[in-house]
Amino acid sequence: MSEPTPRAPAEGPAPAAGPATVPGRHRAGAQAPARRLRAGLLWPLAALVVVGLVAARTLRGTPLPQDGALAGPAFAVLRGESELALLSPEGLGAAHTAVYATATRAFQRHGMLAGAERELLLVLLLVSAVLLWRTARRLDVPDPACAVAVLVLGGVGLLSPLHAAATPAAFAVCWLLLAGWLATWVVGSARPSAAVVVLVVLAAALAVLLAPDTVLLLVAGAAAAVALRRAPVRHRVAGALAGALLLGATRLLVQRWDPQPDAPGRWGGTAAELVALTAALVVVGALAAWRLPRFRVVGVALVAAAVLAVAPPSGRLPALLLCLPVGALLVGALTAAATEGATRPVLLRRPRALLAAGLAAALVLVGLGSAAAAGLAGDQRSDFGAAAAGELVGWAEEQLPDDAVLLASPVLAAELAHAGADPARLRSAADAPVPAATGTPAPVLRVTSGAPPAGSVVVARFGGLSVVDPGPVQPTADQVAARRELAAALLANPMTGLPAADAEVLAAGQVDPRLLSLLAGLAARFGVGLQALPAVAGEPAGALVRQAVVGSIGGRSLAEDPAGADRLRSYLAAQQEPYLPDRVTDVDGGLLLGYGLVPDPDALIATPGGG
Repeated sequence: MSEPTPRAPAEGPAPAAGPATVPGRHRAGAQAPARRLRAGLLWPLAALVVVGLVAARTLRGTPLPQDGALAGPAFAVLRGESELALLSPEGLGAAHTAVYATATRAFQRHGMLAGAERELLLVLLLVSAVLLWRTARRLDVPDPACAVAVLVLGGVGLLSPLHAAATPAAFAVCWLLLAGWLATWVVGSARPSAAVVVLVVLAAALAVLLAPDTVLLLVAGAAAAVALRRAPVRHRVAGALAGALLLGATRLLVQRWDPQPDAPGRWGGTAAELVALTAALVVVGALAAWRLPRFRVVGVALVAAAVLAVAPPSGRLPALLLCLPVGALLVGALTAAATEGATRPVLLRRPRALLAAGLAAALVLVGLGSAAAAGLAGDQRSDFGAAAAGELVGWAEEQLPDDAVLLASPVLAAELAHAGADPARLRSAADAPVPAATGTPAPVLRVTSGAPPAGSVVVARFGGLSVVDPGPVQPTADQVAARRELAAALLANPMTGLPAADAEVLAAGQVDPRLLSLLAGLAARFGVGLQALPAVAGEPAGALVRQAVVGSIGGRSLAEDPAGADRLRSYLAAQQEPYLPDRVTDVDGGLLLGYGLVPDPDALIATPGGG
């Protein structure tokens, strides 16, 4: 048999050429998404620039009550003055801050620890924004909608300086977003890498240790997943009830694990702003649970966490910071869902309208960035108290004896040490009362940035820092009378000269008895002319005057008689305690004599008299 002859295909109309049958069009269609992806990157990148400009204002912002909560412990650890409790949020947050400060030399570059801390918080916000963008992109949120999510995350800074709050939860946000981003790779892979799984677990564990509120968010998500699964109604109801009980128990556990005060003022906010943020989170979570089936579990978890831990009277700052990127992600997803159905017809029928909308959105981003840049350039930069801390340190070195003690909170003690204070005189103290140092020459003083404790006396004030005596020793009536009698004798000496205003201070008994006795001895022996009785810079009105400018001895000006000035220095150096001056300095018009601050100078003078 012969081979059958193959039949030619029947003649007929050629099939229509579709995109899949035309090689050139197929290649173009395959390359188009790559071009769109590259062009789409401009949206989130522009949003990151805007967020960075807006958040950079925190570097110049006003000081907050919680400033230094991260940098202070980290500075103490780097100096070997403290130990880390790595299983506590504060200890782990200090470890993160110490690593950053060591790698970037932030503490050396900034005059105050709070300034270095603000820089770190700005970096953390930008890292969080990048991780939010990449996580949303892995969840198929378009780039323009990712830009909206990034803007929402950074836009909170326009309402209140929430992103400037010094709390370990700022690190937890980054770790939680990193865990979420890596988890999208695990879920989307048929055979996930063991290394990626380990990284997800490690990042989630760090987030929990830095902010235990992460557990509440995860438990809320797990409970929502159980309650929303496909199952009989009675099973879902039972799962919802069990999840509610578990959430309540988790909320109590988190509060015991990491107690947080209900004080929005510590991050620069108010109760009204906290209510507004809670309401916004609840609305966004509810809309996502209703309109976005893929994000229903996340939406329910956000609502539960916001109601249990963010809403007053809870007002937990870590929970609020953790909920913000989740809410921003859902806002981006909602934006993508709302615009998807509207843009396709426009893209097909009116490409010019779509181009105009894109240009308008770009102009909005450019306008926001320009406004943020202009605001950043016009804002007055805050030194976060660097000048005040420097003045206080200088005052302490000059006016306090070497064995004086300065009590301060751990954060404030770290700031003073960073400003150059002698670590040997600094002590970290709680708010417990400090015993008075009655009768001792070395004062025990407290440095505070708030209102002075009841019963204390402010001995010096520099900007927002006050130095107070927690156990002041008030002079007796006899001691004040002795000062006035000696002052009257000094004023009655015809060889004594001084300005009228200083004579009133002298007559009122407002001069330190050590200085008063020394001046009386000089007047009785040589005759003394005083240029001034200047108050110590930073000390309040009414404080005892402890220094005097001697302009002449025996009627001869010290400025015109160097030999007389040398004889006066020798006389002063020969004095015995407590009359020996702590400082003798050349100034215009004569010599400045000064005594350091002691708790009870009257007790040091056994008998009023000359030196």
